[in-house]
Amino acid sequence: MDINSFMESFKENLLNLFNDNLLFLGIQGSYGRGEANESSDIDPVIILRQCGKDEILKYRSYIDTLPEKDILCGFVSSSDELRAWESADRAQLILDTKPVYGELTPLCPEITHDDIIRAVQQGACAIYHASSHNILHARDWSILPELYKSARFTIRMKHYLNTGVYVSAFSELIAVVDEEEKMILETQYPSTEDDAFILFEWASETMRNINTN
Repeated sequence: MDINSFMESFKENLLNLFNDNLLFLGIQGSYGRGEANESSDIDPVIILRQCGKDEILKYRSYIDTLPEKDILCGFVSSSDELRAWESADRAQLILDTKPVYGELTPLCPEITHDDIIRAVQQGACAIYHASSHNILHARDWSILPELYKSARFTIRMKHYLNTGVYVSAFSELIAVVDEEEKMILETQYPSTEDDAFILFEWASETMRNINTN
């Protein structure tokens, strides 16, 4: 898919649909990073002045007309909701979104150092808890690909916290992290108990050391 052509057409249609109610349109996820493949979803970020029932139903009716409707995901909200969003999640949204129309940062509080710490803490704690439960109880190694995917986002935020450099593409992040994190980034099909323990131990170390960064 030519994502640039798609997003240009998408932008024009949203402007026709919402007029000056549309404040921002961007793209995040694998297409935003330039790492999409044939199974990738399209993740637009749409910020409106007002986003209530009428706007949601109008947008839903529009995307139902698109051939790509089954792979459209993304984030839709008003600017008020965006400002009220949990700050660590909002920081990741801002950093991970490539603008197509408008600017995202003027609509949000400034990202703080504490926001980045919280993003890393939340990611590592969630992975630790899920890994521990899975190793002890569920023993379902089929969930490991999703846990490893979550870890990649947390590794990216951890690198940003430690260096001040945000590396959007995971293919580029591999070159600037340590060997343990490089292995997590490179593992495509985790499926064993050993893979589960790698993630468990990484999450444990990240949780214990986060406050020293």
